[in-house]
Amino acid sequence: MRIALDLSPVSRPFPLGVQRVVRSALGALEARGDVDIVPILPPEGISLALWRQTKLVREASRGRADVLHSWTSAFPLRAPMPVVQTVHEAPWRHGAGENAGAVHRLWARLGRSRAALVITPSATVAHDLGSHLKLRVVPWGVGPEFSGPATIGREELATALPGLPGRPFVLCLGGTRPKKRLDLLLAATEAARTPVVCTGLATSEATALGGRHPHLILTGVVPERLVPALLRAAGCAAVLSTSEGFGLPTLEALAAGTPVVVARDSVQAETAAGFGFEVDAQSPEDVAAGIAAALESSADDPRRGKGMAHARTFTWERTADALVSHWRSLV
Repeated sequence: MRIALDLSPVSRPFPLGVQRVVRSALGALEARGDVDIVPILPPEGISLALWRQTKLVREASRGRADVLHSWTSAFPLRAPMPVVQTVHEAPWRHGAGENAGAVHRLWARLGRSRAALVITPSATVAHDLGSHLKLRVVPWGVGPEFSGPATIGREELATALPGLPGRPFVLCLGGTRPKKRLDLLLAATEAARTPVVCTGLATSEATALGGRHPHLILTGVVPERLVPALLRAAGCAAVLSTSEGFGLPTLEALAAGTPVVVARDSVQAETAAGFGFEVDAQSPEDVAAGIAAALESSADDPRRGKGMAHARTFTWERTADALVSHWRSLV
């Protein structure tokens, strides 16, 4: 079986979490011996919208692909082989403005009628999309770099990321994106002056927040190889987003043995499966209480061990197994 993969998310500006999902799943798929992967990247200078409807299909046909898989909600509307769509999240269903425009909504609707299958990473997103017959839930994974032995020590981490606090801090991965609710996290940690370390692309909004909240440390984009060490160094992680598709940092924190504070009734709470510290994300006071409880939890707290065991069941090999099974159903 030959599978053409639209790898545009790794060559064009996309959220770092989506890029990590695509690269990690691709690695697991290429390690298999039962499926041939036809990776297709868009050339520079061409509109992605035009490329998907023309050259992507031609490349997939030239590669004799049995199935064409898009890692985004946008996909070719006409192709000689079954096309699989990926919908990472439906932010408009949760009042989030980021990536919630009319184009994304249109593609999510088109998947129901024009795609052969629609992949989502969580039951929450499947419910958001209406749980139609073409939906398949395929959870993302977490790599052994998070659950295995540490390869980067605290000194090396401090050298690579100068300015890290010497006392327990709250880590907000990718927190400069509006949906991550950095303002809420800062309000919740203001009274105790608990340091907040925030990674992600520099934005004027985050810089302004840093000016008003001295306990905020902005690191910029952190290389992927440092993320496991940064999670292990944190007193806890916080994932308070209004909308997520899976909540990858939640799973990565659990795998690393780091307590994680998550918004109640959210997809990240689904991913944590009861092993995170759930809070009312509308209440800075409740978030503050959850952070305090997470920071005070001991290393032998049963929640940590059970959370690590839970996270270890989410491997990229398991993701690849599920994808291959769904692709086979179309051939």
